[in-house]
Amino acid sequence: MSAPRVFLDTGIFIAALSRRDQYHAQARLLFAGTRPRWHTSILVWSEAYSWFLHRHGEEAARSFGLFADSLAGLTLLEADADVHREACRMLNRMRGARLTYVDASSLAFMERHQIDTVWSTDHHLGLTGAQVLPRS
Repeated sequence: MSAPRVFLDTGIFIAALSRRDQYHAQARLLFAGTRPRWHTSILVWSEAYSWFLHRHGEEAARSFGLFADSLAGLTLLEADADVHREACRMLNRMRGARLTYVDASSLAFMERHQIDTVWSTDHHLGLTGAQVLPRS
């Protein structure tokens, strides 16, 4: 039986690397536990890098990149015109939920790749039925 697939969202990277984050301890436990097949998107990677860069500086952004690169087997999903169309459809489908484009694209990636678990601190990523960890 293969390991379950998990989508990693920006918030879980922030929680894992920011000691002051309310989910820090839970995020560290998730990353220290049994290793699933991790997936994230280039859009999430970009959003997380930018978050660290603008809040904590270049070294923090670089540390995020090194952390993400250290996740053995992490699949980095690429965004293309098809993903853009799927994200736009998701934005329309979830009208009123105040989704960001990156969140909509993440939901689209999760549907496309049949990923039903997401490590995130954002409840939006459970809108299509995925299990969101850590639980608040």
